[in-house]
Amino acid sequence: MIKKFICSLTVFLLLTLAVSAESRNIYIGDIISIEIESKSFSADELKAKFQDFEIIEIKEKSGGYSVSLRAFIPGEYKITLGSKDVVINVHSTLEDISREDIFEGENRVAEPGVSLHWHTLLYIFAGIFVLSGGYILTKKIIEKKPKQKSPLDLFLQRAGRLLAEDENYLVDLTYYFKNYLEAVYKFKIIGKTTAEIMDELKNIQGLSNMLFEINKWLTECDRLKFTGIKAQSEEKQEHHVKLIDLVEKIDAQKEETK
Repeated sequence: MIKKFICSLTVFLLLTLAVSAESRNIYIGDIISIEIESKSFSADELKAKFQDFEIIEIKEKSGGYSVSLRAFIPGEYKITLGSKDVVINVHSTLEDISREDIFEGENRVAEPGVSLHWHTLLYIFAGIFVLSGGYILTKKIIEKKPKQKSPLDLFLQRAGRLLAEDENYLVDLTYYFKNYLEAVYKFKIIGKTTAEIMDELKNIQGLSNMLFEINKWLTECDRLKFTGIKAQSEEKQEHHVKLIDLVEKIDAQKEETK
């Protein structure tokens, strides 16, 4: 807290203007009281003369004015009253401190004078950090999330994992083919016979030129699965290659008819 000093300067105006002032240093923020014993000035004129100061009060009294003011910038202030100059030197408290001295600071942490503002800024920055972090995290999760495979990609992936030595090789291969057709044309054929499947497929626009190959592949697969004939690995692989070629043709034709 800035130490307050009161300096009394008395200005007398009789036939001539005389000024008497108490000899004392005046510091920033000190209240200065000036007694002017003259009616030669109005209150507005005094305000204009002391415009470099913060005027606390101009009080009219018998025979003159009492002016209370203070300054917040160090320096020499010259105020002309009549034929006399009033000089006021305002000092900074730092000027009286020896720069060579070493002072030990207090261990207590000073409380910030505007803590509310700092807290508000802290909350704002924290909120921005959380939001931006959440956005980046969400973006990363979305980017890492595997894209849904197309019916063709899913069929090729499943068919490619089959082993020719597996007893259910042709059963699984047929199931994946039916699953592909269901995904592409949005109808149910799993669990139906070849004749029932062909009856469903003949109603699909743009698939008429593929019906013969589809029926041929399904019929041959039924022969190998249900007649008791044990298909050799080479025969399974050949049937596999024919189906891959057939599915790719169906998928290409589907894209053309969109």
